[in-house]
Amino acid sequence: MDDLLARYKDLGPDATEAQIEKTAQDLERRNYMPPLILDVNDFSHLTKERMLEEYQRVMALSSQSAELKAVVGIDNPEEVKEKHLTVLLTQYELLRGLRLGDGDAWATVNELYEDD
Repeated sequence: MDDLLARYKDLGPDATEAQIEKTAQDLERRNYMPPLILDVNDFSHLTKERMLEEYQRVMALSSQSAELKAVVGIDNPEEVKEKHLTVLLTQYELLRGLRLGDGDAWATVNELYEDD
């Protein structure tokens, strides 16, 4: 998990407020919802600071947490934490790409939400 924390800390700088808001609006029009393991409030407005807070929040959950136990198909609470934090990081990196106008990131979202 130390490697994962390092990846969280190494995230690039946030986009501007305007880029964050425009991207959030674009994603809302598509009803975009990334496939996360645990709930994350207002995903489309996440910032690096909130990502680090989410990392700390999840790591602090007890193994008896109802949130962790509610995950279907994974019995080990530590595995739930690791999978959630890994998926969240991947989805946030995609979100950063969207905010910065990365054509590949937009192609990924368009393929999932418009082309089908």
